[in-house]
Amino acid sequence: MKKSIIYLLIPVLIIGNGCSEERLDLYPITSISEGTFYKDASQIQSAADDVYRQIGRLYNPYGIPSLYGTLFSDNGAVVAQLAGTPIDQPIDRHRLTADNPRIESAWDDAYNAIFICNNIIAQIEITEVEMEESLKTRMIAEATLVRALAYFNLVRAFGAVPLVTEVITPDQALDHLRESPDIVYQQIIEDLKLAKNDLPTSYTGGDVGRVTKYSAAAVLAKVYLTMEDMPAAQTELEFIINSGEYSLDANSDGTVNTEDYLHIFLPDTKNSEASILEAQYMSGPNNANSQHQIAFAPYLDSFHHPLIDGNISRGEGINTPTDDLAAEFEEGDPREDTTAYPGFINPSTGDFVEYRFTLKYFDPDWFNPGQNVEIIRYADILLMYTEVTENPDYLNMVRERVGMPLYGSPGYPSDLYPTLELAIEHERRMELAMEFKRYFDLVRTGRAVEVMQPKVPGDMKLLFPIPLYAIDVNPGLTQNPGY
Repeated sequence: MKKSIIYLLIPVLIIGNGCSEERLDLYPITSISEGTFYKDASQIQSAADDVYRQIGRLYNPYGIPSLYGTLFSDNGAVVAQLAGTPIDQPIDRHRLTADNPRIESAWDDAYNAIFICNNIIAQIEITEVEMEESLKTRMIAEATLVRALAYFNLVRAFGAVPLVTEVITPDQALDHLRESPDIVYQQIIEDLKLAKNDLPTSYTGGDVGRVTKYSAAAVLAKVYLTMEDMPAAQTELEFIINSGEYSLDANSDGTVNTEDYLHIFLPDTKNSEASILEAQYMSGPNNANSQHQIAFAPYLDSFHHPLIDGNISRGEGINTPTDDLAAEFEEGDPREDTTAYPGFINPSTGDFVEYRFTLKYFDPDWFNPGQNVEIIRYADILLMYTEVTENPDYLNMVRERVGMPLYGSPGYPSDLYPTLELAIEHERRMELAMEFKRYFDLVRTGRAVEVMQPKVPGDMKLLFPIPLYAIDVNPGLTQNPGY
């Protein structure tokens, strides 16, 4: 192949003018020569703020978390898409090949983000521009956290991956082959510990939405949970819970109820106290829009969103909530319609079309949506804490918030979920479905093969393939088994 080099090998400098004094989520994107850019503090700040655009890219509809966490799982499916060579259906059906363009693009986006973070860290460390040391320290911590997040997604989805923590040349990149997951995880932990130490606990004004100590701790807790280090995960979770910074009271009205769950997914809800880490987007033209709503909407010309008046186009048809997911909701669970809305009215015929889609990414601005994407919510923290402590009280906080019978009470479906482990799995699916967690959870708990067999009766994969073109460029890279 004549691909010149993979993104792992080429740092692409794309600077966003985000996090200005006015607000965090403005991202007019400009390509600027690195050699002429870093001349004063404002330019360095603008470059450092580009890490927030990288979070948005990592968690876009075709990023690793979406493809692996939802589409590869029993939560998301492809019902109908463009004719021709399918690229999303093979992910849904575990019939992947190493040249799948979606997997290549997700790999590219992750390594491009890593390169940008590495470059920002290097430039801040060597700059001669006068800046407050505390600001430089924070900028490096922000970039380090995002790099850790990218590697955490890569190592879980691909297994052993190349590990690059500095700016390198294309020739040097050929020497960076796949490192064992243990080595990658150790680097992730080191990065997150640095970020946790150097980031502030909170922000005010236009800086709200930046990553904090608690953001780092939340990712670190997930890392430890994945590594089955329960005491270390418990320490990070208690750091968050005991901080008093977060709550299930998403709308901050002093009560915790179903309205708080619904509030999380309103288009104007950004960085509520029920959310610890979010990808920042903004509606309107010429902004950093979220494309999740369109990507996850039905691929039908007759589609018309029930909550949007006016003209819209058909969706892209990925991550359609499955029948199996919808069937698992208990009767009366108010989370079902938000997660797996049953269908829509065909405006031409007046008929109801059964075709599920999620409302978790709803925005009335169909063509320029700006709904933030919650990467880690407080409910996730409580459910992880239940897992490490085996204390169902925290799981019951999540259920009580939406008015569902508590685990251990007569109304709980204990015949279906007789153990706390199964109750946690069930609750994580109901609470966090379509938020890119499911397959990560199933693989982490060793339940993937058993749970997925009805969807994938044949050869089921636990890892994505290393992109074929990456191996073409660097034959030293090995392939995952089965591809």
